[in-house]
Amino acid sequence: MKVLETAFYDTPLTVEKIAGLLNTSPRTVRYDLDSLEGEFKKRKWKLYRKAHRGVWIELAAESEKIVGELTNDAYIYSKEERYNSIIVNLLDGEDSISIDSLANKLKVSRNTLLMDLREVRRILQNRKIEYYSKRGLGIWAEGDEQSVRDMLIHIFAKRLHDFKNFPVREDTDEISALFKEYSINLPVKDIAEFFLALMRKNKIMDNDTSMNRMICALLVQFKRLQQACGIEDRGKVEFVSDEGMALRQLSQEIASHMKSYHMGFQDSKEISFIMRELLHSKIYLFPTNKKQKIWKKDANIASMDLAKNFIEYVQMWLGDIYMDDDELIYGLALHLQPAVERARAGIELTNPLLSQIRRQYSDLFDIALKAAEKLSRKMNIKLSDDEIGYLTIHLGAAIERRKIRHVKKLEVLLVCGNGIGTANLLAMTLGNNMSYIHIKKIISLYELESWDLFDIDIVISTISLNLKDKAVLRVSPILTDVEIPIIENQIQYFYNKKFAPEKLESPVQIQRPGLAAVLNLDVIQLDAVAVDWEDAIRQSGRLLAANGAIEERYIDCMIRCVREIGPYTVVGPGIAMPHSRCEDGVKKVGVSFLRLVSPVCFGNTVNDPVDLIFAFSTVDEKAHLKIMEDLWEIFTDKNALEYLRKCKTKEAVISFIQQR
Repeated sequence: MKVLETAFYDTPLTVEKIAGLLNTSPRTVRYDLDSLEGEFKKRKWKLYRKAHRGVWIELAAESEKIVGELTNDAYIYSKEERYNSIIVNLLDGEDSISIDSLANKLKVSRNTLLMDLREVRRILQNRKIEYYSKRGLGIWAEGDEQSVRDMLIHIFAKRLHDFKNFPVREDTDEISALFKEYSINLPVKDIAEFFLALMRKNKIMDNDTSMNRMICALLVQFKRLQQACGIEDRGKVEFVSDEGMALRQLSQEIASHMKSYHMGFQDSKEISFIMRELLHSKIYLFPTNKKQKIWKKDANIASMDLAKNFIEYVQMWLGDIYMDDDELIYGLALHLQPAVERARAGIELTNPLLSQIRRQYSDLFDIALKAAEKLSRKMNIKLSDDEIGYLTIHLGAAIERRKIRHVKKLEVLLVCGNGIGTANLLAMTLGNNMSYIHIKKIISLYELESWDLFDIDIVISTISLNLKDKAVLRVSPILTDVEIPIIENQIQYFYNKKFAPEKLESPVQIQRPGLAAVLNLDVIQLDAVAVDWEDAIRQSGRLLAANGAIEERYIDCMIRCVREIGPYTVVGPGIAMPHSRCEDGVKKVGVSFLRLVSPVCFGNTVNDPVDLIFAFSTVDEKAHLKIMEDLWEIFTDKNALEYLRKCKTKEAVISFIQQR
């Protein structure tokens, strides 16, 4: 279905092409297309198949009556949809509900519902909400007010709602229907219009997901107040600097407007709830200074230091120097500043793209996780995996920026409402894999209405759009390896229409060798004598040079990096990993191992002195990652390090590495 979302009428996909991408047979693809008929109808898609051309999908016309159109009688809930519906019914209102009535509402058997309730109980317990069941009374759930609101907001914010047309638009999924049922008596449209106008005034319109979540939060807050469910005092939110004053003022402005609906909004605890929800929704205000670029003016010194500390650590594992990437530094600083405050306030951010990030950028996520652990210890906080997912996409964008090539380009407008980090990563991924496009601007859905599309060749969007006389390509916020060649095929069609057809380069597939594949007798030296850290780096670098992995100038570059950036290469107690940029004389991926008789100091106050040195070289940001994984396993194994410090021969080192 993801593949079909990228297909245009002008360039349909053949069944054979889809089969090749999914590594299956054309017969299987044809069978799957038939079995997906119900899902197509649910999404209001119409599948077209033309002999000698291929297959593609189109949104059904609004006036067209689709056969099997969803009705309350025909709709079949998925497990997740049933879980969401059960939870909302358990939490909405003061009355309990019977198992039979809920089973009837969801059109499932009593036994199916009882099985669903087991999983629902687990979900609720993870959210600090207790499930209750008593004969004659029914079933219900209770928890502290913050947890209950968090659960409801989490469910409703999974979808981008059409607040502008609420509640006229027909529901296309169960969450939209649940939300409509929950908020049917609330002034949804008025509250949404007020909030979006306020965000426009403060020039915060770049994240549709954030806007959507915060509007859901205000509506849940309103209904809970109507039900006489006030919030508890969660303590004061501590900020990294004085930027929190602007967020407090924004919260008070929202509460002042919302009191016209319910006076409970004026309670100080409810104002604090709004401020926490702004943080949770990743809506953050900074002092204004129009003389500087927005991403430079916003970050304070404390968050800039955090970002630099983070980069110092990750660049070791990325195999390149990223301290000169201002966009990465400021982007990380702007995320880390509210992230620290969320952690201090106990706000558990939900990253809707986390599973995709971990799947598509697993290596980067692991590196970000290691760096975040260091920051967490330094700040005495705990950064969640959801926060680390956002840090990962900043790293991904920085890597993609290094790859961009300059050729004749299509003018592209990118519509992405998932936040600046995700939008930048998507833009960089597209730009790297399709160097013949120029992304003129990244905007959100709410900005699209006022945007002039005159000089735009194609619109790429993470949201379904219907634009007159303008091609729209729907893509996922996090692109998979399967989607990229399909998207490239579609865009190349428009490129060839505008420019003379020419062969376009495709990304080179690089095999990733492990440590055992590159560590041989020629790059190992045991019990060497070094006068200082510089001498130690030179000796380890000469091993790489003698093995043909680097040019001699790479050695000087490794030393210069330590002098200019500091001893970030010392990654653990007694362990250093000197390296430099790929363009500083790298010939191939390589690692050398130098063990010193007497350790030397690099200037790292935590992990000095150093006696084990693993110098490495890499041809790009990915070719060495398997080696880094292998080294990380050794560095976190005390027995392995002890063995490397005591073994007698080079052969023993090789044998030890090969057996791991």
